Amino acid sequence: MRFVSPSKTRLLVMRGGQAVVRAWKIPKPVVLVDSREQMPLCLFDRHPNWFGGEQCVALKAGDYSVAGMEDVLALERKSMSDAISSTIANRERFLRACERLAIFRWKAILIEASYEDMKTPYRSFDDLMTEAHPNAVCGTLDAIEAKFGIPVLYSSRHRDLATEKAASWLSKHFTYWWLEQNGYDRVLIDTDGL
Repeated sequence: MRFVSPSKTRLLVMRGGQAVVRAWKIPKPVVLVDSREQMPLCLFDRHPNWFGGEQCVALKAGDYSVAGMEDVLALERKSMSDAISSTIANRERFLRACERLAIFRWKAILIEASYEDMKTPYRSFDDLMTEAHPNAVCGTLDAIEAKFGIPVLYSSRHRDLATEKAASWLSKHFTYWWLEQNGYDRVLIDTDGL
């Protein structure tokens, strides 16, 4: 299956029909990757147009953040197999991690699988050796979202698409935050208010 390539340009910020990224000197964010992350997404390598660099650091919660936003932004990444084991076998540990994640202003759990994948009997996948039931896993993720207010972002088992989703989420949160911190409206494109 072919997918549309991600944008090769910077995130647009427009006022009055004009791009203002250069005029306002909006920096590219530096991605922070938790030093305990075992299979990190290649966010900067894959999306140098969106990021100014990448650093490996010990984060308080989550697997990814952005320099300057470590106390307000956290993204937890879960492969499909990790999401399954975290909700079933390693449940207590995962819930403690969610408690830490919940204190952040902007937080999410990125699942490297679609909701369709997560609801498919796991024996259908050659790389998953589990008897866990999809309803138990998805129900737990829904409960975490409801209890802790942590959005669950289903992405794709295609690593490039999961990487793009994480990169887009982090870069947009950074840009909105930067606009807010520098006295501008929290709007990317003023003509539509988004």
